[in-house]
Amino acid sequence: MSSKILMPALSPTMTEGIINKWLVKVGDQVKAGDVIAEIETDKATMEVESVDEGKITHILKNKHGTQVPVNSVIAIIDGTKNDTIENLSKKIEEKNEVELLKTSDYPDKKEKDKINEAVDANFKRFKASNIVKKIAKEKNLDLNKFKGSGPAGRIIKRDLESVRANHNSENLSIEGDHIVPSSIRKVIAKRTLEAKQKIPHFYLTIESKVDKLIQLRDKINENNTIKISFNDLIVKAVGIAIEKNPNTNVYWQNEKIYKLINIDVSVAVAIDDGLITPIIKKVNSKGLNQISDEIRNLANLAKKNLLSPQQYTGGSITVSNLGMYGINEFAAIINPPQASILAVGNIVKKPIVVNNEIKVGNTLKCTLSADHRVLDGAVAGKLLKDFSEIIENPFEIWIKSRDMKVI
Repeated sequence: MSSKILMPALSPTMTEGIINKWLVKVGDQVKAGDVIAEIETDKATMEVESVDEGKITHILKNKHGTQVPVNSVIAIIDGTKNDTIENLSKKIEEKNEVELLKTSDYPDKKEKDKINEAVDANFKRFKASNIVKKIAKEKNLDLNKFKGSGPAGRIIKRDLESVRANHNSENLSIEGDHIVPSSIRKVIAKRTLEAKQKIPHFYLTIESKVDKLIQLRDKINENNTIKISFNDLIVKAVGIAIEKNPNTNVYWQNEKIYKLINIDVSVAVAIDDGLITPIIKKVNSKGLNQISDEIRNLANLAKKNLLSPQQYTGGSITVSNLGMYGINEFAAIINPPQASILAVGNIVKKPIVVNNEIKVGNTLKCTLSADHRVLDGAVAGKLLKDFSEIIENPFEIWIKSRDMKVI
């Protein structure tokens, strides 16, 4: 009896994956638990294991970078000659070449290419009139880059004239190298676009005086084996702020509002050609040393592409810090299904008013992007205000409320 290996759902929000590499070939014998492929998601590259023992008879061969829907068949163990991945998985939208033990009777790739070229040539022959072709030749215009406005998409003279009148038209050839985006970049592009289109963002910015926060960090680091960063302090402060505002620890999904039990803070980490957000779980109950150590370890795993789904799935809120690049303030895109993201800027020294006197102090601007489906302005505003008060008065609010258990 044959066994099917499916594209796994490596996280609750995953709908598609990319087969990055096959570690087996047709005819190989495998056992249950053997790693047979590497699957790439928007977060990381994960291994797929065999679910049974037997011979690999079918594997999905698709162009690298093609998205494969979750729960689609990607391989078959001990299949019959009549088994095909297409028949067993109706969810795959694109036709993919399947490698079988016996050569298929279907046309090979060269024959398919010849058919496609003939169809394309026949279409191009009739897509423009002779006068349009003449003008295009004289003006060195590539008709393949034009979308015709005539009947059945036919390119007419007016289409060329509109381009000639506007030299900045996107139909004109642009010099430069064509870069094929990586699979991670494609998924990030898709997810961020969907987030902006589907989530009604609104933005709140606050400026905080952080001289006391700097003093706290310096005091902790005097005799501490682990050097605490400003970002560690920010992550901790976010956790305390959410603890004070439990109505913000929610998210919207499938027309329902879900309330989270734990306070888990995601931290944006830049990786090669992408971004990933590992999670510090139960931030409000952890000391700074533990938070700092976890952030460093998770960042290292992320850069090596070794994070497990449990280490980046979920989260109450994301912290994105660009202060190290000298960015004073910015607004970030919400990381679904979370309801908010905090964009942290650079610490800036400037004149400030303290007790009706002008002094030089350190300030920090943070912008909260919030999902208006679950968070209203007043609710998000109070969260940001409480966060600001925590980092402005860490000794009074933070340490005393924690019985001095900072580390």
